[in-house]
Amino acid sequence: MSANTSVIPAAYPELTCSDWFLSLTTTQQRALLNVCKPVTLNQRQYLFHRGDAFNGLYVLLTGSLWISGLDSTGREIGLTVIKPGEWFGEIALFDGQPRTHDVLASEPCRLLRIQADNLYNLIDNDPHWWQCFGQLLTAKVRVLFQSIEDRSQPRSDVRLARKLYELVLRAPDNDGVTTLTMGQEQLGLLLSLSRQKTNQQLKHLASLGILDLAYGKITVLSTAKLKDFAQVGN
Repeated sequence: MSANTSVIPAAYPELTCSDWFLSLTTTQQRALLNVCKPVTLNQRQYLFHRGDAFNGLYVLLTGSLWISGLDSTGREIGLTVIKPGEWFGEIALFDGQPRTHDVLASEPCRLLRIQADNLYNLIDNDPHWWQCFGQLLTAKVRVLFQSIEDRSQPRSDVRLARKLYELVLRAPDNDGVTTLTMGQEQLGLLLSLSRQKTNQQLKHLASLGILDLAYGKITVLSTAKLKDFAQVGN
C-alpha cells in the first residue's frame, strides 16, 4: 500500500516520482528523511568512482547522472542514466564491496545522501529495512533483464525507441511531453550504436512526429506514439 505522501517536504517534490519511497510507511519515510543530507554536483563532476568504498545511499532530485563502466579495451560503456526521484547505491550495502561503476553528473545535480553509518543504524533498529532495500535492488534487476532482452531486438530503431520509452517512464510527468537532457553520443553508448546510426534513427523518429531534437536534448512529443513504435507490450 502506498504511504501518505504528505511527509515529503515541499523542497523535495521529486520524491513523489519514486514508487519505492512511496511504498514505505510514513514512519519509514520520516526515518530516511531525518538522516538525509543535501549534496550538489557540477556538470561533469563525479559522485563516486568504480572501486570507491561504500559511503551511503542516494536519491537524485534534479539533473541527471550517467552510470558507466569499461570494456576489455578500456573503452567507456554507457549502462544507464539516473533520473530525478531514483534511489541508487544500494548494491554495496548488501555485499560490502567497493562501488561497481562510475557515476558522473551530466548536468548540475541536486541529491540527498544517507551516510552508510545511518543506514546500518536503521537496519540495526529494524531488520525489516533489509527487505525494503532488497525490493529497491530487485526492481533494478527486473529493469536490467528487460534491457538485456531489448538489446536482442535486431532493429536498431526499435531498440532506440525502447530505451527512450524507458527513460520517459522514469522522468517526471510533464503533461505528456518529456525532455531528456542527453546527447546523441551518450544515447548511442547505452545502445552500443555509433553516433551516426543514433542520429539517423532519431531523425527518423522526429520525421514521424514522435520527438523533437535540439543540441543535448531529446523532447518526446508523444509517449503513446513512442510506445507504439517501440512495440512495447506487443
